[in-house]
Amino acid sequence: MTASTERRGVTLSLSHEEQWLLHHLMLDRMELEARSPETDPPSMDVYRIFDKLEAGTHWFTRQECRRLRDELDRYVDARDTPDRDRPTARRLLDRLDGEGTPRGSISHAGP
Repeated sequence: MTASTERRGVTLSLSHEEQWLLHHLMLDRMELEARSPETDPPSMDVYRIFDKLEAGTHWFTRQECRRLRDELDRYVDARDTPDRDRPTARRLLDRLDGEGTPRGSISHAGP
């Protein structure tokens, strides 16, 4: 993927619940690194995503979307994920994958 392609991204229309879930996932990923020296540190994408969510920004590069997808995949499959969070995480995965995406919830444009 070229640098110009990588700069392109998506703007996600996120409900409060979805935004909270993504924020929670990124924070957990950063805390996991801090608690466990054996764990690979998260990529800079995790920190950028966290900062964007903190600032209320919902535009993500394609690389950041891949990171979101990876973290959501782990979360959905984790034994300790609360049942109440699974549907929200699956909806976000579907939207990131472009499956079942309600019209207008993802737009392919720059910031």
